[in-house]
Amino acid sequence: MGPRLAACLSSFLLAAVSLCAQATTPLEAACRRAGDNADELRAAWQAVPEAQRSALAFLLEHMTDADARTLSAGFLLRQVDLACSVRGQVPWGSALPDELFWNDVLPYAQANETREDWRSDFVRRFVAKVQDCKTPGEAALRLNATIFDELGVHYSTGRARADQAPSASIAQGKASCTGLSILLADACRACCVPARLVSVRWPHKAGNHTWVEVWDGARWRFVGADEPDPKGFDRAWFVGDAQKAAVADREHRPWAVSFGRTGERFAAGWGRGIELWGEDAAARYAPAGWSDGHGGTIPTTLPFDLGAASPGEDPAAAALAAQLDRFFAAAPAAQAKFEFDRNLDEELRTAAGDARLRALVFAAWKRSERAALATDHEQHLVRAGDEQSPFTVKQVGDKPAGGWPLVIAMHGGGNVAKERNDSQWRHMQVYYRDHPEVGGYLYCALRAPTDEWNGFYTDYFYPLLEKLIRQFVVCDDVDPDRVIAIGYSHGGYGAFAVGPKLPHRFAAVHASAAAPTDGESSPIGLHTLPFTFMVGGKDTAYGRRARCEAFAARLDELRRQRPGRYPGALTLVEDNGHTGLPDRDLLAQLVPAVRRALPRELFWEASDTVVADHYWLHVGAPEKGLRIDARLDGQRLDVVADRQVSIEVRLDARLCDLAQELEVRRVVGQEPDSAAETRDAHHERVRPAPSLRVLCATMAERGDPALAASWILPLR
Repeated sequence: MGPRLAACLSSFLLAAVSLCAQATTPLEAACRRAGDNADELRAAWQAVPEAQRSALAFLLEHMTDADARTLSAGFLLRQVDLACSVRGQVPWGSALPDELFWNDVLPYAQANETREDWRSDFVRRFVAKVQDCKTPGEAALRLNATIFDELGVHYSTGRARADQAPSASIAQGKASCTGLSILLADACRACCVPARLVSVRWPHKAGNHTWVEVWDGARWRFVGADEPDPKGFDRAWFVGDAQKAAVADREHRPWAVSFGRTGERFAAGWGRGIELWGEDAAARYAPAGWSDGHGGTIPTTLPFDLGAASPGEDPAAAALAAQLDRFFAAAPAAQAKFEFDRNLDEELRTAAGDARLRALVFAAWKRSERAALATDHEQHLVRAGDEQSPFTVKQVGDKPAGGWPLVIAMHGGGNVAKERNDSQWRHMQVYYRDHPEVGGYLYCALRAPTDEWNGFYTDYFYPLLEKLIRQFVVCDDVDPDRVIAIGYSHGGYGAFAVGPKLPHRFAAVHASAAAPTDGESSPIGLHTLPFTFMVGGKDTAYGRRARCEAFAARLDELRRQRPGRYPGALTLVEDNGHTGLPDRDLLAQLVPAVRRALPRELFWEASDTVVADHYWLHVGAPEKGLRIDARLDGQRLDVVADRQVSIEVRLDARLCDLAQELEVRRVVGQEPDSAAETRDAHHERVRPAPSLRVLCATMAERGDPALAASWILPLR
């Protein structure tokens, strides 16, 4: 309760006590404003029970002129009767001061929304839910955690208007932050929990926000509507923003809306020309002792409270984590329609905001995936499609601060009996020597899913390999930027496939005693990945030496065309045959490698119909031989494809400025390396539209924080 409003209400209380013995000043004042509706107000006054007369007097005194001209006697009497009745039913009702009850429980509206009898419905729906609560604060938290799912209303920018009354939000199943706050505050008031809106126009960025303050029995606390946090009050994604607003000018401070006249008017953040009575709420959100610039400080009698947070914990992050958990727990259809507050979408336009939200989304995604992946992972098994592979894992050295590097080792064999492949797998479990001196890592020896000749390099293997990486990231805290693939013979052929097909997944890839396979191992996509290969000079079976030398020559040609790209290398061991290559200590060189996940130039030649991604490019239906080049240069994007194909460019604030338009140039039907003049290039300027939902969805799809994107730009 603000001091000005408290003084106003205290004087009103003294006047109301002797109201029956004096002239009915609140009634007559309201009647003068009511015009033709004055008889309705007089009828309400005559019918109200004596015990409820002071409550009705408060409404008459402080209602707007529009309310005085339109509200019926029946409506007013119903609000007063229900509010007073519920006050007598809840444990804390009798302890509420009258002035708090009158201003923050009794009123039939929060701000400028359409007037309607939400109280009758909400009393019936919600009072029974909170009657076992001991405090109004406990009741408010329970309501925030339950009513939105029960009513089927969640955040959406597709709502009809920002300041909707409850019936409109329920009918649409959608509401803005303001509409959600009205719903929660009304539900609280229906249960005799003092509640009010807080509105702010951000001083440091575009936009506004609305949330709810509730009286917990001792002081005002805040919650985000439909953003319940299991740890309680004063925890929300907007905590940092609110602190910045609290120390801003009067126009951009948080204001608590008041039904009663406080003597101070402010402009509501959710619409133009809306002025309301309010209380400057900066004291609850500003850092303690902040100077107002005029020799004074913001009072700290109601300090901003982070008491619910653990030491070192960010309450804003903890509150948003609860929302993210709700997203990942939802069914795919619900996820597709899920909307986070647009203020969070706007935060993704900045590099700092992207980094903060990306880390929170990654953590929430891992929490959501653990239950589904843990059983197989504990059994050292990975499944994808109709195939499965067992694996072993060995810890070498100590875990680095950023998570474990992961080495995936693929064994020899192939096209032999199961016993022979099993023997080769056991050999691979000890083949590469440990090198703890370069830092700790996990060594995973992966069994091929089949005993076929191409068990490590066929269409069913690539989804299985990506699933394996996902399991280790979620269950063993592997760093996705430090995944290495290595293989010998049969496993080396696998490395020659997964490196060129999935370069965005690895920090380094090495193949020994193997060779590229026609149509499966295009070097075009190796522009960023350190890809090394070793072959014996006498290893001529299946053309291994010749194929490796041709592949190395192609890499040399690509390096000449694009200096600084294609960091691959061939090691030819002239006097060696197929076995006994000197590669057993290669992990000392490979483990320190770190993935380069965000190159600004991409060169991609698809070699199957399975792998649909290449760094920040995605195609709807990959085609063998499809060629795409893409380049980001500041705020310009160039994409050249050799055929008609549906392409998605997946971008975020790490790659371009999402606060500025992006110039896009598309060329279709031309070889990317062609020097011919392009006549059918399409140019357009696009306004980026980052979305936290998109970041969550791409995180779930890619299972990788570096490859998740906040904005999908379709090019068709």
